[in-house]
Amino acid sequence: MRSYDLGTLITNFKKKDKIALARLITIIENEPERAHEVFKHFEDINHDSYIIGLTGSPGVGKSTLTGALAQKMLDKGKSVGIISVDPTSPFSGGAFLGDRVRMTNISLHPNVFMRSLASRGYKGGISRAVFDISMLYEAFGIDIIIIETVGVGQAEFDIYNLAYTVVVILVPGYGDVIQMQKAGIIEIGDIYNVNKKDLGGEDVAVQIEMMLDDTIFQSGYRPPVVLTDAINGEGIDELLQYIWDHKEHLELSELLKEKKKNRFNYKITELIYSKVEQIVKKSFFNQGKITELIQHAMDDGKFKIYEIIHNKFEVMNLEVKEEE
Repeated sequence: MRSYDLGTLITNFKKKDKIALARLITIIENEPERAHEVFKHFEDINHDSYIIGLTGSPGVGKSTLTGALAQKMLDKGKSVGIISVDPTSPFSGGAFLGDRVRMTNISLHPNVFMRSLASRGYKGGISRAVFDISMLYEAFGIDIIIIETVGVGQAEFDIYNLAYTVVVILVPGYGDVIQMQKAGIIEIGDIYNVNKKDLGGEDVAVQIEMMLDDTIFQSGYRPPVVLTDAINGEGIDELLQYIWDHKEHLELSELLKEKKKNRFNYKITELIYSKVEQIVKKSFFNQGKITELIQHAMDDGKFKIYEIIHNKFEVMNLEVKEEE
C-alpha cells in the first residue's frame, strides 16, 4: 500500500484539500490502529455536523434518494459528506461501488464528498470505519453527513447508534413491512419513507401508520410517513422538511445531546472490544494456538474445546489481576 507523509496530509487537510481528506480516510480504513495518530491533530477543532442515516433493503432506491436529498442541501449552500456502505464483493473484499455510479449528478460538486465502503461482513452491515470517517468529515467542516447502509435486517441497528435522524426506506411489493414487524425495526426509524410510490405506495404507507398506531413513543415524537418518487424528485422537499423537523425536535428536547452520548458510547465500546480482541489473539490465541484447538476438536471431541477455552481465560484473568 502506498505510504503518505502524515504531517503533509494534516496540513493540507486543514486547508480544506479534498485529496488530503480522501487519503486520510484510506489510512484509517485500512489501518484503523493509526486513527489516534490522525485525530490527535484535530483536538482544537470544534465543529458538529448533523448526521442522517438512510437504511432499507437492496433495491429500494437508497442511492437515488441520497443523491436527491444531497442536491437539495447543496442548493441551500450546505456542504454534504456521503458515506455509502456497499455490499462486499465475495472475490475482492471491496465495495461494489454501485452507489457512486448512481450519484454522478452531484459527484463533481465542490461542496460534496463521497466515499463508498465495503461492508466487510460486519454483523451490523456497517463498516467499522464509518464512525471514523464521519469524524474526519466533521473535522473537515462538513455541514451534513449522510450515511447510506447496506440494508435493514434483524442485526442492523448500527445505524441507530451512528446517526441522529434515521430514515427507513421501503418500497411496495417487497414485504418489508412484515419483516419490520418481525425484526423490531419499527423502533429505529425516525422517518418512514415509501419510495417508488407509483407502484402502490399508499397501501404500504397505511400499513406503516397502523403499526405506528400500536407503538408507544416515549419521547412524544411520532415518526411521520412520507411517499416519494426519488427519480422524478416527487416528495423530496417534504422528506427533507421532516428531517429538519426531527432535528429541531431533538434540539428542543435536548435529545440530541443524548444521541451524541449514545454515538460515542457505541464507538468507545467498539474500540475497547477491538483492542481486547487484538491483545487476546496476539498473546493467548495466535493462529498456531487456534490450529491446535481445531485439532483438539477433531481428535478429542468437539465438546472439549469449551473447557479448554474457559480454562485459558481463567488463567488470563488471574494474570491480569496479578498485574493490578
